[in-house]
Amino acid sequence: MQTFKKIRLEIVIEQAVTERLAHLLDKEDHVHGYTIVPVHGGSGTHGLWTRDGMVTDAEGMMMFICILDPKFKDEVLEDLFSFLEHRIGIVNVSEVEVIRNEHF
Repeated sequence: MQTFKKIRLEIVIEQAVTERLAHLLDKEDHVHGYTIVPVHGGSGTHGLWTRDGMVTDAEGMMMFICILDPKFKDEVLEDLFSFLEHRIGIVNVSEVEVIRNEHF
């Protein structure tokens, strides 16, 4: 079966700015969709983190996953960096292969 090389972006961001990030990605010509999933916890430079005990969902974190053509990676990452520069969040970039090229 033929596969096509793409870039996968995973963006973990504060739930409070989820709508703003979605709006930014919707305006990107080269991002044709994304998936948003809740982050239930993890560990990083500030230690263990979990949603347990949080009073509202606004304190939580969300992960955006989007797949795009490699030739647009730098352009999209520059826009993401400008958005995330003064916010809590991380971006992971990885190479993936897909089987339905026309979706990305």
